[in-house]
Amino acid sequence: MSLVLVGVWLAALGTGDLGRAGADVVGLRRRLVCLAMAAVVLLVGLLVVRPDGAWGPVVGVLLLGDVAVWLGASGVALDPTRTARARAAARWLAFGSLLGGMVVAALAVQTVDHLVTWPDWTSRTLAARWPAQDLVVAGGAVLVQLATGNILVRLLLDAVGVPATSNEKQLKGGRVLGPMERVFIIGLGGVGQLTAAAIVVAAKGLLRFPELQRAQLRPQDIAPSPGGPSDVTEYFLIGSFASWLLALGGVALVHLA
Repeated sequence: MSLVLVGVWLAALGTGDLGRAGADVVGLRRRLVCLAMAAVVLLVGLLVVRPDGAWGPVVGVLLLGDVAVWLGASGVALDPTRTARARAAARWLAFGSLLGGMVVAALAVQTVDHLVTWPDWTSRTLAARWPAQDLVVAGGAVLVQLATGNILVRLLLDAVGVPATSNEKQLKGGRVLGPMERVFIIGLGGVGQLTAAAIVVAAKGLLRFPELQRAQLRPQDIAPSPGGPSDVTEYFLIGSFASWLLALGGVALVHLA
């Protein structure tokens, strides 16, 4: 049983979030554009995968609905103008939409009763070197590591009380470094080099250590700043571990495909 449908949904989710990359809060028009981008990817994927019988439209509506809920709920959860209660409720709704989408996509793989292959005209191209189904899953796993991964990590940091908005100014580059790191880990893990990925993870900790030390000190002297050190350290540790878990989940998905 292939996980190609999971790959299609992740690709749609990741593509939709790319439309709001770098922006915590977007307006309704941009959110609709993001949803339209996700819908196009999902529609193309379903046309290629062709779930059996009447399940195709049902699966498509459910998966697109999950993407729509994710876009709306995560946007509210990251909006600083909302009340704490509204943001907390939206945050859990966003987490639930991701879980629901994964469950629907995982269960719906049973409706795909044929092997997804490349068209004949691609037989002499580089793409033909890899099975089409595996490449779809790998592509979805990579796409979701970009903007979606950043948003998910930020929501988790907010949930545990270490908001990224007040800490990332001291540890710059996280929005760019995180996706690069996750994609790098997936690439190494996909070819069976998890040891090399572990070295990269260890190197990041060593490189960040001087910044963590500086963040724990007041600007005017070397006295520890009350309340500040734990925030920045927890921001780095929780954010990094969450990011690594996302990447390892992608690696597992690639190998299960």
